[in-house]
Amino acid sequence: MIRINFLGSLSVLVGTAALLHADAYDTLMKRYEKQIGQQERQLQSLRVHLQQKERDAGRWQQKAQEVKTQWSQAATASEHARQTIQGIRDRRAKTRTLADAAEWSATERTLQASAADGQVAYLARERYAAHLTPPLWKPIEVPDRSHEFFLQNLCLLSQSAHQESEEARREETTLRTEEMRWQNEEGQRSTELERLRDRQQALWLRWQEANQKRLALEEEKNQLEQSEQALHVMLNDLREHRDHTLAARQERSVNDQALAALRGSLPWPAWGKVTQNFGRQYSSDLNQLVISNGIKIETGAGHSVRAIQPGKVLFASPFRQYGELVIIQHKSGLTSVYGGLGQIQVKEGNLLAALEAVGTVGENGAFYFELRHDEQPVNPLVYLAPNHRSEISLSLPAGRQGGSNQ
Repeated sequence: MIRINFLGSLSVLVGTAALLHADAYDTLMKRYEKQIGQQERQLQSLRVHLQQKERDAGRWQQKAQEVKTQWSQAATASEHARQTIQGIRDRRAKTRTLADAAEWSATERTLQASAADGQVAYLARERYAAHLTPPLWKPIEVPDRSHEFFLQNLCLLSQSAHQESEEARREETTLRTEEMRWQNEEGQRSTELERLRDRQQALWLRWQEANQKRLALEEEKNQLEQSEQALHVMLNDLREHRDHTLAARQERSVNDQALAALRGSLPWPAWGKVTQNFGRQYSSDLNQLVISNGIKIETGAGHSVRAIQPGKVLFASPFRQYGELVIIQHKSGLTSVYGGLGQIQVKEGNLLAALEAVGTVGENGAFYFELRHDEQPVNPLVYLAPNHRSEISLSLPAGRQGGSNQ
C-alpha cells in the first residue's frame, strides 16, 4: 500500500514536474487589479511631484540668473568706484604736491621779506643817526647818498616779498582745502566701495545658494524620472501578468470544459481490481486513517501498464523506496502518475501515444495510479470508464486478461 508520506512527496514532485498554477484566478486577478491601481495612483502622485520639482527648479534657475545679473552689476559698480577712487587719489596727490610747493614758496617769500625788513631797519637807523650828527666841516658826496638808494630798493623788495608770501599762503590754503575735499570724497568713495563689495559678496553667496538649490532639485527631478520609469515598467509588467492570467483563465475555462467531457471516458491503464480507493479511508495495515491521492490497482505481475492519453514523459526513474515511477503530462491538463512499477519502458522527454506502454507491474502484482489537475489530485474513477476494463483489456483475448505480460 502506498503510504501517506509518499503521497505528500509525490505531490511536490508532480507539482515541480508539471509546473502548473493553483486554481486561484479570482484572488490573483483581484490582487493584480489592486496592485495596478496602487501603482497608477503612485505614478500619478509621482508625476505631480515631478511637475512641482520642475517648477521649483525653474524658479531657482531664474533666481540664480537674476542674482548673477545683480552680481555682475555690483562688480561693474565696484570697478567703477575703484577707478574713481584711484583718480581722486591721483588728484589729491597732485593737489598736495602743489600745496607743499605753495607752502615752500610762502616760506621763502616770508624769509626774503624778513631779511629785507631787517636791512631796511638797519639802514634807517644808520641814516637817522647820521642825520642827527652831520659833520659840518665835510661836504656831502655821492657815496653818502647810496643808503637812500638801497633803502628804497629794500623797501620795494620787502613789499613785493610780503605780497608774494601772502599770495602763496592764500594759494596754499586753497590747495589744502581742495586736498581735504579730495580726501573726504575719497573716504566717501571708499565707504561706497566697501558697501558695493559687501553687496557683491552677499550676491555671490546667494548665487551659489541658488545654484546649489537648483542642482539639488535637478538631482531630485532625475531621481523622480528614474522612479517614474521604474513604475512604468512595473505597471506594464503587472498589466502583462494580468492579461496573461486572463488569457490563462479563458484557456483554462476551455480546458475545464474539455476536461469535463473526459469524465468517464478514459481507458484504464491496465485491467485489474481496485484495492485502494481515492480519498480518506481507514488502513487496516496501519491501523489508522489515511488519505490516498490515487487508487491502487491489483493485476498480475509483469502486466503492461499503458498511458491513458497522449502526452510527454516528465519523470521516469526510481522514487525512493516505492519502486519505479512514471509521470506523464497530457494536453488535456491532466497529469497521470504510475507508481510501484517493476520495470520502466520509457524515458523522460518521450512523447507517447494513447495506450502506449510505460512499464510493467512488479512482483507484488499491483501498481499505484493517480490523476492530477493543476497540482490537485482528482479521483481517477471519475474520469476512467465505468467498467473495470480498459480498451486494452477489451482488445485482448479472453484467456489473456488474467494478468499475463502485455
